[in-house]
Amino acid sequence: MKYKRLTSEELQALEPDFINFLASAQITGPDWEKMKKQEAAKAYELIDVFSDVVYDKVLSKISYLEFREPKTLNIFHFTEDKIKLIGLRVKETSSLDLTDQDVISQWNQANNASVNLVRSERAYEKEKQLEVFELLQAGCLITNDRLFKLLSSMV
Repeated sequence: MKYKRLTSEELQALEPDFINFLASAQITGPDWEKMKKQEAAKAYELIDVFSDVVYDKVLSKISYLEFREPKTLNIFHFTEDKIKLIGLRVKETSSLDLTDQDVISQWNQANNASVNLVRSERAYEKEKQLEVFELLQAGCLITNDRLFKLLSSMV
């Protein structure tokens, strides 16, 4: 399995898609019920394959993630061939808190000497969707391009 197995609740929410997935493998409703009872390992394998298909589709649509801590803000932009990072680093002595959603107006009022703007990029080390998934598992949140573009304009 590439990502993680969907939960029962997630599978239930995706029931029509899962039924279509089973139908594409020529598995009928009665066949599925029988498989769950008599061949549980095979049923879990099918759920794992379906989970990977769902995650691949969802993760491929994510273009931006953000990670915030009080003194660190990272915005990741996923392009076709690389990850771009733009972020802020605040000195520990600063009162600026990057977990505050209104951080930019705070930053404008703060002493710029206490804030460093960082920027980097690298090629994917793994498949794009897998790198997005790992960052989500590490605590990143899906976001839009607004803050990435704003910080990029300040460089």
